[in-house]
Amino acid sequence: MRITHTVAPHEAGMTLQQLLRESLGLSARQTKIAKQAGAVLVDDVPFFSNQPLRAGMVVRVDLNEYDDMKNEPDASAPPVEVLYEDDALIAVYKPALLQCHPSPSAPGGSDTLESRVMAYLGAPAHPVHRLDAETTGIVLFAKVPYAQAKLQRQMQSRQFQKAYKAWVYGVPFPSGGIVDAPIALSAPDSFTRVVRDDGQNAMTIYDCTKTVALPGGGKASLVDLSPMTGRTHQLRVHMAYIGCPLLGDARYGTEESRAASKALGLNYHQLAAVGLRFTHPTSGETVSLHCPARFDFDGDSLPDA
Repeated sequence: MRITHTVAPHEAGMTLQQLLRESLGLSARQTKIAKQAGAVLVDDVPFFSNQPLRAGMVVRVDLNEYDDMKNEPDASAPPVEVLYEDDALIAVYKPALLQCHPSPSAPGGSDTLESRVMAYLGAPAHPVHRLDAETTGIVLFAKVPYAQAKLQRQMQSRQFQKAYKAWVYGVPFPSGGIVDAPIALSAPDSFTRVVRDDGQNAMTIYDCTKTVALPGGGKASLVDLSPMTGRTHQLRVHMAYIGCPLLGDARYGTEESRAASKALGLNYHQLAAVGLRFTHPTSGETVSLHCPARFDFDGDSLPDA
């Protein structure tokens, strides 16, 4: 993967080493190996690491994958559905009930989305973000740590935008708006989250686009969701907070929503990641990725309420 960077006026006077580490975000190991391999050029010629740069100079880095594989790719791993791929990134579809990456509930060697992507690439895969095991949809991986780090910095500054769709029990009122409610652990040893004043800032934009009548009574609504922050379980907690828990959500559902979900045969929450928008870590171009929502709940076959 090639990185091309034009030295900006505010970067003039920085050494090449400083630019590689600070502006381009390369690790010390990446910087050292790239320099030793002769893979760093300034205006197409070699350049000493301690030399100062001038505005307008063009720095080129041919960045290879310097991470060692932690595990050999599993040739027997199930295939992945690739939604987008280039030299730096790959986006794939995650089915329900598959962990994104190794965790206490899916230790190393388990079947995870990350292991499947590694098998597809025959090389390391670096997750940029994650989805709950039950959530379906688009997940982005970086092929090199440099791209992963650049994108995760975008997430911290809210430049990395995500879009979701969900089926919820009930009808949101008002039909659209912003849920601004801090989220905290319900207890120190619990994984369940709650809305509480001492929690972390959390904001979600929602918009109800369809409401249907359920066969056994009650209503369900299809909502578009855009998290403005990235708290664990944020969308599930916020929709439950406004009285519309996700269909199939055993953790945050109400007695009524759980009963309706059971009657509908839903074994996991109906939440799908359908879009990503970000700045490409090497080209600087805006990338918009989309993935149709896939649910176990066939709300489109039910009458509008």
